[in-house]
Amino acid sequence: MKYLIALAVLFFAYNVTAIESEPKRDAKFLSMFNIVRFPNDACDGGSRNGTCYTKEECSNKGGTEDGDCAQGYGVCCTFVSNCGASLSENNTYFESTGDEKSHCSIQVCKASSTIVQLRLDFVDFVINQPETSITTVAYVAGGVVTTFTAKTASEATRCLTDVFSVSNPGGPSPPQICGNNVDEHMYVDMGADCIDLTMQLGTGTLDAKWNIRVTQYEATYDNLAPFGCTQYFWKQDSDSDGKGTIQSYNYSGDKHLADQDQVICIRREDDKTKICYSTTNKEDFSISGAGAAPMWYNKKSCGGYAATAMAGGTYRDALLIRSLAKEAGTALGISNLCGQYGLDSAVASGTVATAGNKICSSAVPFVVTFTSDSWEAETEHAATTDNKGFKINYEQS
Repeated sequence: MKYLIALAVLFFAYNVTAIESEPKRDAKFLSMFNIVRFPNDACDGGSRNGTCYTKEECSNKGGTEDGDCAQGYGVCCTFVSNCGASLSENNTYFESTGDEKSHCSIQVCKASSTIVQLRLDFVDFVINQPETSITTVAYVAGGVVTTFTAKTASEATRCLTDVFSVSNPGGPSPPQICGNNVDEHMYVDMGADCIDLTMQLGTGTLDAKWNIRVTQYEATYDNLAPFGCTQYFWKQDSDSDGKGTIQSYNYSGDKHLADQDQVICIRREDDKTKICYSTTNKEDFSISGAGAAPMWYNKKSCGGYAATAMAGGTYRDALLIRSLAKEAGTALGISNLCGQYGLDSAVASGTVATAGNKICSSAVPFVVTFTSDSWEAETEHAATTDNKGFKINYEQS
């Protein structure tokens, strides 16, 4: 809590020496002071969010005044950092300048010892797309490169030109990502006092640009994401009926990414016992598997490796949702989903899915996990529409 002391301008007919010689008048002098206190809360600075400080504090901290706060007693102080910076202010923005050519990193340190979590909001995030080549680069069995003849694999979906990563010593690091992730977010459970945010830029044709808001949360914050969540959705991310949308990173870039462990957590709201998922268009679900076949839905073909893995239709890439059932409640007996074109209860009969039907789960907490390996089976990435990822609607009831 900071103090802003507003001094009333006093006009007396005697000098300071006379005041100091009369103790009774001192008390009267002090009563003229008005002490205004306000917390250093987050504030809306217009184009950016900031922290409420006094004008002097904002200047001393190197921030920019962007509007008033605390009923005019403070200023909304915003902070922007570029490559090479070290920051410890809450609500700071990590922005590109347009001059970055290769490695760009900033260090984010806790604003106080009680900070336990960061949220990264990608206000802008457009870097080069993942690899698209389907040229065979390896033989892979069980997800491991082998010298023996096995399933041919390509580097498609790997972030080989540009990549964003989070270094989090002593704590879990989110997956590395690339492509178009505007309006996405990411959580980091801080394992140390400081972490690094890094853009590794290659020689692609796209001029990389980003604007990442870094918000720090104390242990007492009401809406901390559960430990280990890559993303966290709650009422502010849903409409009044508790509906919302989740998607894979780089969905806007039309290709899901390799080496993902994207854990999407959805807060169970009051009195809700079930969550249902659906797609608006059947093309909104496209994760490995056969090009035009029905969704693959058994554990041998989605989310794990068989003995000869990546051969015979076995894929590591999958969406994992526990205890799936039809909307009416009939258990589907599955948790692992992959394949092309559709996400609904029609998978139980092996028919091609149509948009609109729902699959549901009453398993709590509500968690959706997208997992992928480092490779794509060469023949599975030939169609330009294959392996886009997923964009899924959810609704709690």
